[in-house]
Amino acid sequence: MRRQRVHGTGIGASRRRPRWVVPTLALLPLLSMPSALSGQSRAWDFVITAGLTGEAWSGDFSAITVPEFDSTESVKAGVGEWSARGVFSLLSRPGHRRLEATLDGGIRQSAAAGFRIRNYAPREQSGRLTVTYEHTLGGGVATAEATARSRRIIDHPPMPLYKFPGYDIYNVQAGYAKSVRAINVDVKVAGEQADYKPPPQLEHLDYLDRNSVVFEAGGSRVFYLAGDPEDYEDPRDYWRFRLFGAFGRHSYPRQGGEVQRVDHAMRLGATFGLRTEQLEITTTMAGTRSRSTSPRVEYNHGRVHMQATWLWDDTDLSLVGTLARKRYTRPTQDALVAGEEADNASVLYAEVTRSLGMRVNGAFRIGWRKVETNFSGAFYTRFGGGFTLSVRPWG
Repeated sequence: MRRQRVHGTGIGASRRRPRWVVPTLALLPLLSMPSALSGQSRAWDFVITAGLTGEAWSGDFSAITVPEFDSTESVKAGVGEWSARGVFSLLSRPGHRRLEATLDGGIRQSAAAGFRIRNYAPREQSGRLTVTYEHTLGGGVATAEATARSRRIIDHPPMPLYKFPGYDIYNVQAGYAKSVRAINVDVKVAGEQADYKPPPQLEHLDYLDRNSVVFEAGGSRVFYLAGDPEDYEDPRDYWRFRLFGAFGRHSYPRQGGEVQRVDHAMRLGATFGLRTEQLEITTTMAGTRSRSTSPRVEYNHGRVHMQATWLWDDTDLSLVGTLARKRYTRPTQDALVAGEEADNASVLYAEVTRSLGMRVNGAFRIGWRKVETNFSGAFYTRFGGGFTLSVRPWG
């Protein structure tokens, strides 16, 4: 049996108590209350991750953060990070109902060198609480999910060491999936409110606050490479193909005078996946057409994302690549970019994960990223590598 992998968490919250603390505290009593259906709520997965990373940044992305006097062309940074993630089973009746909560948070402390006036030490703090409910209904599975995320940055640095602004984001979604004549059909509707928390010198980023409603529908089918899947408890060799489409309405309450900015985006895409005993490959291609009450921000966007993982007894190798391109419908723009997809993004990284003992994994990652605008030529690049150690105290 191949080992159970240890997954890290995202990182990034403020000196004041973030909003996600309130629902988290309200949830804590539930985590210790007995459940009539599951016997007792318990943490069935808990991971602690720590790591060190070295980074090199270059460029100038003034389309997102106004250049300050201390901006420079290149900077280096050392980063230490810590995060924890727990999954709590609140209700479990296999094949019928499932209710669980996922709580994770982390801190990422950087020490930068290369600025003109002083060297910054940005600290990113983040937390996320997700509650998921699944229920078997009408031969399919109905799901409901609520998520609260918060992120803060202390000692926000100038460019090119880019830090996405802090935020409070709340998301609720409901969906249903069912197999119809060997095709897995799924529908989902989601609502989201994003409230960005920029530093004082970048108050204009408040204009990125956004309210969204997105509807998505898709269909997928699995093709097994050999044998009858009913002959195996866990068939390993297959490939999967999915087509999907989505429509989103995004309103920006702080943008617009007499006419508030409202974007309508249509997205079409396809996902191809291959899985064998020692290989997993997933490729997603999607195109977005966004039109707005503010014509200056209308665009067409394309994105290709690919991930490949080779699996061995004690070691996994993952390669991830992303290519994104955006083209505005007008030749010149006078608009904020952050809060939407980056205009043009290229991402490539590799990670080797190895089991170092019972419930302990080590991972080494090296990666490169370039993000740029297509109307002003502003850009930044990041190159970095580091090591993380993940531990499951129990399990």
